[in-house]
Amino acid sequence: MKNNSLLKVASIIGLFVGILETISIIGAIVGIPTIVISWYIRKVSLMKDSEIEKNKEKLFYVSIIYAIISPISGILALLFYIGLERENEKKLKK
Repeated sequence: MKNNSLLKVASIIGLFVGILETISIIGAIVGIPTIVISWYIRKVSLMKDSEIEKNKEKLFYVSIIYAIISPISGILALLFYIGLERENEKKLKK
């Protein structure tokens, strides 16, 4: 997918939320995984299209977990995944 801006926004929001969550000890339980997943999403946003295709399944599972931990960021990551799947369907129809 040429436009990875959804993933970039999702990673920034998730990182911000994760940092805010880690301020409290109880929030750190959720905040640290949010930060780790945000870094992974950021890494995916910098990948080339061929690399994203190879990691598509892992991106889906991470996006599901991300949607549970940080709903706004996770939904953005899932929207990116859905767009990726639609592009693949268009390629297969051609």
